Amino acid sequence: MRDAGQAQRSVFSETPANSGSGTVAVWDFPLRVWHWSLAAFVLVACVTPNTFDRLHRLAGYAVIGLLAFRLIWGLIGSRHSLFARISLKLRAAPQYIVGMLRGETGRYLGLNPAGAAMLVVMLALLIVSTISGVMQVSIPFFGVGWIEQAHALSSNAIIALIAVHVLGTVWMSVLQRENLMRAMVTGRKRVPGIMRAAPAVARSVARQSPEPEPMADEEHVSVVPDLPPLRVNPAPGAAKPARMPRSLSIHDRRLGVGR
Repeated sequence: MRDAGQAQRSVFSETPANSGSGTVAVWDFPLRVWHWSLAAFVLVACVTPNTFDRLHRLAGYAVIGLLAFRLIWGLIGSRHSLFARISLKLRAAPQYIVGMLRGETGRYLGLNPAGAAMLVVMLALLIVSTISGVMQVSIPFFGVGWIEQAHALSSNAIIALIAVHVLGTVWMSVLQRENLMRAMVTGRKRVPGIMRAAPAVARSVARQSPEPEPMADEEHVSVVPDLPPLRVNPAPGAAKPARMPRSLSIHDRRLGVGR
């Protein structure tokens, strides 16, 4: 696993810090608008079936538009919006979830492995639910049993997954002593205690001292900025762990993310 000094350099090279507030920019504005808009329209769709059918359909069409946007944004958005890191995080998700249930987690600036798995499952269920919903009200598929069943099952699964998502967010907020819901509103997340100084000062200290400073008491978790844990000193001749691709877009540059 990366040591604290490596984590410091990685965080400061990837995300602009605000030394006054002790936070860094993580979630870009379009992604935050997408997140809360999706939550609102899904909530409307969940409470309006068979009572306000027109509103239910409008909410469903809005969700389809939001899904299309997220698929595009996952290719061209800012660093923590991209899908390029999803596959490696999915492989780490089972072990991460087990550790999370035990109260043991590594800290990710972007989505952690459990969050990545939640995103993939949620997007898949929303696609199934919306497509089956559109088919359900079309003439060729109206009244087809398996389509109605697929729509009902996927919609119920989405409701259950939302509950898991909320509980997981609260649990992680408690474990990491950070309001993750507020982070999705402001777009910024807390910098660990040893990195609350200005970036230039922190980099200077890191260059002068070969040994990393001890973590603050509140930061016993590992700081892993959007990357899986890496071994500090791999054995000679051992294969190097795979690194996730580093993609920068115009949106990253606007956030001040450097190479």
